Amino acid sequence: MPNDLFTEGDRAKLNAAMESGSGSRYAALLLEQPHPSGVTKWVARAGFVILGLLLGIMLTALIGPLGLIGLVILVVLGVFASGRIAGWFHRRGLVGRARKEVVGGYAEQRGWQMVETISLAATTPLLRDGDRRKTGWGVHGSVDATTQFSAGFYEYETRETRTDSEGNSSEYWEQHPFTVALITAPLADLKQLSIAKGSTGGIFSKISGAVSSLRPVPLESEEFNKQFQLMVADEAAEIAIRLRFTPAVQVALIERGAGTSRAEAENGVLMVARVGEPKTDDFGTLMDILGDALWMRAVLTDDPPGRVPNVEVLRVLLLGE
Repeated sequence: MPNDLFTEGDRAKLNAAMESGSGSRYAALLLEQPHPSGVTKWVARAGFVILGLLLGIMLTALIGPLGLIGLVILVVLGVFASGRIAGWFHRRGLVGRARKEVVGGYAEQRGWQMVETISLAATTPLLRDGDRRKTGWGVHGSVDATTQFSAGFYEYETRETRTDSEGNSSEYWEQHPFTVALITAPLADLKQLSIAKGSTGGIFSKISGAVSSLRPVPLESEEFNKQFQLMVADEAAEIAIRLRFTPAVQVALIERGAGTSRAEAENGVLMVARVGEPKTDDFGTLMDILGDALWMRAVLTDDPPGRVPNVEVLRVLLLGE
C-alpha cells in the first residue's frame, strides 16, 4: 500500500535532515574518539596473525621451504592490515551510533522513544509465525491521546532442511525480516482481519479460509478482488464488512495499490508489515509503514464507517503540526 500520507518529498526531506544530523554527530564522535581502542587493535592484530600463520603453514606444506617466506610475509601483512581493518570497523561503529542518536533525537522531539529492541506480543498471525522470533531497534510512542504505536524491526526464523547432491541432509535457519508498525485499533465489529496483495477469489484464499478462523470476502469491485486478498473473521457480520469497505474505500485502496505491505488486525491491534529490515539511514521507510497503519486504522475504526480517510488530518498525526 504505497503511502499517500507520507510522500516521496516528505521522505527525501526527512532522510536529508537525518543524514545531515548524523554526519555532524559522526564528525563530533570521530573527534572525540579518532582511533579504535587498544583492545580492538590487539584483537584484530591477533586474528590476522593467526590467519597469516594458518595460511603460511598451508603454503609450507604445499611448496616446502619457500612457504616459510610466504608465512613471514603473510604475518607481517596481517599486522599492518589489522590496524586498517580495526580503524574501518571503528568508523563504521561511529556512523551507526551517530545515525541512531539522530533518530533517537527526532523521536524525542515528537514525544516518542527510540529503543534497541521493540517489545511485540504475539497479537497477529505474522507475529506468531516461524519456529523462533526476535525484534530489533525501533520507535514507540503515541500519535494522539488514545493511540499508541510501536514500529521497528521484527524477524521470524524457520528451521529448514537442505540436501546436497550426494543425498546428505542438513538443517539450517532461514531468516524472514520485516519492518513492522503496530497501532491500537479496537475492532468491535470485524474482530479479525487480514489484507494483503493477492486475490480474494483465488484458490489460495479459499484454502486459507478453510484452515484458519478467517474467511475470504469478495467485494463489489472485481479490480479490488484481483489486487487484494481480504480475509475477515468467520463471526464478523456481513453488514459490518460492507459498511467498512464501501465502494469509495475500495476505489481508494485500488488507487493506493497493494504494494508490498500487508495488514493484520486482531486482539485490538493493527499491524502493518513490509518485507525487509528497517535502516537508520532510511528512516522514511518506518514512517511510510506507520502512515499505512494510520490510514488502515481509520478505515477500520472511524465512525461513521465507510468514508475514505481524511489524509490531511492523518498527516498531522504522522508528521506533527
